[in-house]
Amino acid sequence: MDSGDSRDLPAYLLGRWPLQRRHALLTPAVRWRVFIEDQQQIDNDVILNTVLRIRQAGERDAARIADLLQLPEDLILYLLATADQQRLGAANSGQAVVALRSTVGWVYRDAVTGELWPEPGEQVEPLDIRFTGRFRARFEMGTAGRRTSIDSLLLDSRESGQLMPSATELARFSRSSDAHKRTAVISSGEHCLVVSPVSRDKSGLAVLTTQDAPQLSLGRLLNSAREQFESVASWANEVPFGAEEGKKSSLEVALDELAALLGRLGIGDFRTLASAHVVSVIELTLGRWVDDYRYRTGLDGTAGRLSEDVAQLVATIYGLSQDEVRRWASSPRSDCRRKVVELLVARGRSADPLIREVASATARYDSLASNDASARDLEKLAHAVLDLGRILTSEEWSADGQSTG
Repeated sequence: MDSGDSRDLPAYLLGRWPLQRRHALLTPAVRWRVFIEDQQQIDNDVILNTVLRIRQAGERDAARIADLLQLPEDLILYLLATADQQRLGAANSGQAVVALRSTVGWVYRDAVTGELWPEPGEQVEPLDIRFTGRFRARFEMGTAGRRTSIDSLLLDSRESGQLMPSATELARFSRSSDAHKRTAVISSGEHCLVVSPVSRDKSGLAVLTTQDAPQLSLGRLLNSAREQFESVASWANEVPFGAEEGKKSSLEVALDELAALLGRLGIGDFRTLASAHVVSVIELTLGRWVDDYRYRTGLDGTAGRLSEDVAQLVATIYGLSQDEVRRWASSPRSDCRRKVVELLVARGRSADPLIREVASATARYDSLASNDASARDLEKLAHAVLDLGRILTSEEWSADGQSTG
């Protein structure tokens, strides 16, 4: 997969373009076509719900179910056939009926940061990008009668982003616990450009995802390029200021997802939610936590090679084994374990208790992710990670790690 000149690559939007935006960032990526299975709650039917609960408990004979409910056997046969045809099941201890849905989409890995974009994209045609210089380009959005020209900047990279999505990353997009689920990559990687809206507020430029939350790693790189290159600064100065105070950060979006997941676990049992999905959301939240911490404290995102002396020091300070530290450091760039160990190296003997807590939570994640974790252990870790995120995003937390409340 030779990407060649990035300007020759097809460029894709991953979601609907926000009409108020007039500036975009173009970043090289690799995309894969994926088959995704997920669960979708449907309108509740009391009788169907009851029949599915009885079947889930182990009784599959229509005549016996009809006798238990004092209903016609023909009705039970019809409901069971409908459930099989539409792939229906009971969830949340029988409080809901869910349908297993299958979709085909595209997942994108950003070449600059190595991270997957947070949501899969649909099958769309590439945009008509017209480059006006080495790094400047334009394209148009809107209807035929109301076309808007979007001023774009290419943030190129020598990285390839060719690492195929892992099972943990793919599980982020599917909550299915069906024994026959087939969530998987079904194509080879294709080099492309991802087109992202750019906003600007008093803290600087922000690269927005399809969740309308900032992609902090790309935002940090874009703001760094703005400081280094006059041409980027000239483009950035044309991005209008906007009121972004009400928008959630990428960490807050992940925390919302984790909290909603814990809400479902609190209502129902673990059989209706794949453990791989729980693991993937925890991994995503830990990685976003590190990104948010670096953003708030102004830590540089780069890291050099981990020496044996540094590995031993980090292991001693934070109660880890040297094997853990070395293994985390050799993980892919987007893996939360690598992000955490790079943060530990950057902070050294930090007085911030959150650093020690995130190291401990990551060690627990590392252990659970490589073994068949129990529902209880995953739930406890999810609560711990949620608490870490809420502390970091609270108004009382300050960049020196001390509470201001």
